[in-house]
Amino acid sequence: MSGQVVNPLSFDQLKEAVAGPAAAIRLVQRLEPAGGASDKVFPPTYAGGIYAAENRHINDRPVRCVLLDSVQSQANRLEQALLQATDGEDGLRLPLLVVDFSKEFPEIGRITSLDAPHRIADAIFRDSLIQGKPFRESTQGKAFEAATVRNATALFDLCPTALIFGTWDSTGTKGGSGNKFARALVSEIVGVDVSFGVRTSSRIDPLAIEKCEVYEAAGGDWTTDPAKAVKDEKGNFIKFGKNKETRGKPSALNHGNVTPDVVRYAENVNVPDWLKASDANDVTVRQKEMAVGGVTMAYALQTTVLSLPALRRLRFPDERGTVNSERDRAARAVLAALALTAIALQREQGYFLRSRCDLIPIDEASFEVVSTAARTTPFRITSAEATNLLKNAVSAARDVKLPWRTEPLQLTPKPALVELVRKSRELVVEEEQ
Repeated sequence: MSGQVVNPLSFDQLKEAVAGPAAAIRLVQRLEPAGGASDKVFPPTYAGGIYAAENRHINDRPVRCVLLDSVQSQANRLEQALLQATDGEDGLRLPLLVVDFSKEFPEIGRITSLDAPHRIADAIFRDSLIQGKPFRESTQGKAFEAATVRNATALFDLCPTALIFGTWDSTGTKGGSGNKFARALVSEIVGVDVSFGVRTSSRIDPLAIEKCEVYEAAGGDWTTDPAKAVKDEKGNFIKFGKNKETRGKPSALNHGNVTPDVVRYAENVNVPDWLKASDANDVTVRQKEMAVGGVTMAYALQTTVLSLPALRRLRFPDERGTVNSERDRAARAVLAALALTAIALQREQGYFLRSRCDLIPIDEASFEVVSTAARTTPFRITSAEATNLLKNAVSAARDVKLPWRTEPLQLTPKPALVELVRKSRELVVEEEQ
């Protein structure tokens, strides 16, 4: 595409792509650390403190890669980008479900269908009320439970983002047989050609607290005075702390120095053989061995794909069940525009994935409408342009009598759900004492 003029995507081009036979809209973006190409970044850790590392076939050879942001995490970031865009009077207006916990738990506030892990199918909505009636017993809830890929109109009306990011109604009245909608939009970021580093730990205590016996005192507090210490049934002083390695030491209170050292695994971790030590840059994963601590990489790669065949599977009949191809195409165009809006918003917000994993684009990569592997049409799009496409698509959808809510559907948590949250918090506090 060198020297090729890349134009914005027009609404007519969007409709044409969605109608077919184009296969996908995609974005392939190379990224590097904000600190520079050779800077270390930290992937997410999984059970046992390991990274999701694997070989991928790139340029006709296997290349060691590590996951920097999963499909699930990217979906959440895209949803949050849309949610932020709804703020303010002039914000984006799209159908949302909202459960308001502000009265009982101000720090929780509102949970929307862009926050809930399972979107409209989440147990938070199942256990909430609309005008005093359980959501699943309401007109809206019953319509959602009856929705299928052959009749997705209700979901388009209530939670269209679920048709983009996918949902499975496994918590409803049908359990595991509840309706399923596959993801149409998939995005992921991986580090390519990586070398593994190690983590270090150290701390200098400004109070210079060192060796000292710390005992459990009455009421769950701590003391260094044996006269105030609680004794066990054998008459021995009870050392303070839950961790057997730090029990009775100032470190059980987060006081004292931490001797400089590399971080080590607390237990054996099962990983593929090829990930174990094979050169000076790699680490083993046996108990007491050095834990992985960040990676350096050739580059990071974000791959984002909107499947147009996935959208074409969805049908949107009217209230009488009549299927109309014009309605179907209009609804699919809205969903494609909504997906593009989420992608454009996320790109403009940047790629701060977590502490010490802040990425920047290497180049100005273009979006592409993909017809075949050899035939693609590049285009560019900003969040403002994508939002304008969405407005045009929504207007066209309304012309064929498709619904589009601009005000959130308000729910309130059931008393039992409020009590569940409260009780859970009380138990957590008790365990921490």
